[in-house]
Amino acid sequence: MIKMKSLRQAIQRYYLSIFILSMCAMAVTFLITVERLTMKQIDQELLSFTNDLVHFLENPSGELVAIFGKKDYSFQVFEKDKTLASFNIKEQIPVDHTGFTFINYKRVYATRAGTYKVTVAKDIKDHLVTMAILATVLATVIVALTFIVHRFGLKLTERMIKPIEEIGKQMDDVSKGYAKHIEIEPTSQEAERLQLQINDAIKRLHSTMEELREFASSLSHQLRNPLASVKAQIEVMLKETDDEELRNELTTMLKNINTMVQITSSLLLIARAQHQREETFQEEDISVTLLESVEQVMQRFPKIDFILDVPAQIKARCVPGLLSHAFINLIENACKYSQEDKPVKVSLSKSKNFVVFVVSNHGEPIADEEKEKIFERFYRSRNAKADGLGLGLAVVKAIADLHRAKIEYEYNGKNTFYMYIPT
Repeated sequence: MIKMKSLRQAIQRYYLSIFILSMCAMAVTFLITVERLTMKQIDQELLSFTNDLVHFLENPSGELVAIFGKKDYSFQVFEKDKTLASFNIKEQIPVDHTGFTFINYKRVYATRAGTYKVTVAKDIKDHLVTMAILATVLATVIVALTFIVHRFGLKLTERMIKPIEEIGKQMDDVSKGYAKHIEIEPTSQEAERLQLQINDAIKRLHSTMEELREFASSLSHQLRNPLASVKAQIEVMLKETDDEELRNELTTMLKNINTMVQITSSLLLIARAQHQREETFQEEDISVTLLESVEQVMQRFPKIDFILDVPAQIKARCVPGLLSHAFINLIENACKYSQEDKPVKVSLSKSKNFVVFVVSNHGEPIADEEKEKIFERFYRSRNAKADGLGLGLAVVKAIADLHRAKIEYEYNGKNTFYMYIPT
């Protein structure tokens, strides 16, 4: 089974990814814009300084070139490949073409004016350092904003996802029968609409299931009476006839009728458990109910020894008649599949919130692949007895569900069934 991703985590990753990508794109765009504007200004300054220098070379008697405060500037003037003038030159600037270029952290502009070749450079190390600082500041701001947005996003996601998570939890309670509808605190119109739609669907589903249960109950009840009548007539015919062949046919028919009676009785019991309401529950002494159930089973299996650990006065709210059926079915199964010389152990205890019923025997374990199926209707495991119908544990499960009880099976050297009944 593929493990689904968390919606909460998916939303958080999505908005953080969008935010980080957007902020990085804005920061890069900002840096590029600042870089281009700054370089444009530097180029204009270089061009202005070069024009002043060329003007001075063409008219030496004119206005002088101002170099005061231009420590980051340097220039060379060549005439017929000979240096005519230079300023702040530590080493010759290697320029083979005219126009703007970068050389060793310098912005360089070269041009020709008549017989002169003029090369002007400006040191841009400070500019590069400023851009690096600006990039660092932007990265720090992005990290800080990402943290703030993440914290804000957690609260926003919590507000968005909480109704869905609450619906999921309450739907789990509805499926287990602990609740009949969901009731959340909607944080949006969509959440409120979803709640109303789900409750409407639950109501219609309950109505449909109720109709199906009533139909199953009615059908089982209607079948039970004619089957009982046919069974009685066959039994009378068996007593009145001496024809061996006819007796064999009637015996086979009676066996089949008994099987059908058992099936309808089990289905009727399941339907009864599903129709029962909590309002009919009563505070009962489960110790007494269990001991009466054990006594009935003992009469059917006189050769089986029992080990009983049933303290007195263990009480819980239940329907004693149905709970007795569950106890009897589980204890009968333990007897059927136990080794004849080994005892069946039955115990009852009380924990903080549950009454715990346990029955165990010495027999063959149920295969792992069958453990999840043994409570299904008409399912028979590979080591099932020939006279079984596959409805006994289904009846137990229906009664357990009615009481919101949890039923488990495990093999720890012995086959053991546990039923945890809420108090």
